[in-house]
Amino acid sequence: MKDLALAPLLLLAACATTPYDSPYAEIVADRSLSSDPNVVPVIINRVDDRTTLYPDRAVVPPGPHKVTIDVPPRKGFHIATQETVVMDAEPCMRYYIAARLDTPVTQDWKPLVRSSERIGECESKFKASR
Repeated sequence: MKDLALAPLLLLAACATTPYDSPYAEIVADRSLSSDPNVVPVIINRVDDRTTLYPDRAVVPPGPHKVTIDVPPRKGFHIATQETVVMDAEPCMRYYIAARLDTPVTQDWKPLVRSSERIGECESKFKASR
């Protein structure tokens, strides 16, 4: 009897899809140091009004997405600030994002894609090309 009760759960688990089952893109918080003191790391808060599982990355299907990012509190400021930007994610691409402060003494900033790269594993799995 217990086996019959578990059958729907096992079927659901077998049918569950992951973001990696089709071409995907990654949006990653760039944590690398910059020689520009006005470029600072961000936290990825939400994508398409859904909270992300991890604050440093989101896996998304290709296409446009509303990405909400935060600049954490820093010296002299006690609250985080938030911006939402629309990103058009291409298949099998990884985007590293950060924030560019207008000046070090204000809370004003703009999102910045510092770099991007092809995701080789995705390209080989889905035969994606440039």
